[in-house]
Amino acid sequence: MAEVKRVLVVDDERDMVRVISDFLKNFGYEVSFAIAGHSALDIMDKLPVDAVVSDISMPGMDGFQLMMEIKNRWPGTPVILMTGLSVKEAEKLAFSKGADAFIAKPFYMKDLKEVLDKILGK
Repeated sequence: MAEVKRVLVVDDERDMVRVISDFLKNFGYEVSFAIAGHSALDIMDKLPVDAVVSDISMPGMDGFQLMMEIKNRWPGTPVILMTGLSVKEAEKLAFSKGADAFIAKPFYMKDLKEVLDKILGK
């Protein structure tokens, strides 16, 4: 039996967190979530995760800052950034800062699953 992969979803939009979490759970992922960057780091301090899916535009700590902190503290953890704002610039910046993948909002959930499956070898 395959090992269950744990994904942390971070977005300040509660509805988006719920939709992504429910979708990924249907495909066997174990999902934790946070509504803010600092909360995500608190979760990761207590619970190992296999990948992080984070919005870029969030108050306080944005997705880029969160990713940089994750890459510093847990260098092997893949981070997928997503946004609906200034998509081309955000995508370029995301990869230049070390994102493992980028998803533009709105997106099809199956596209997110495919990216996660590929990154995690599922």
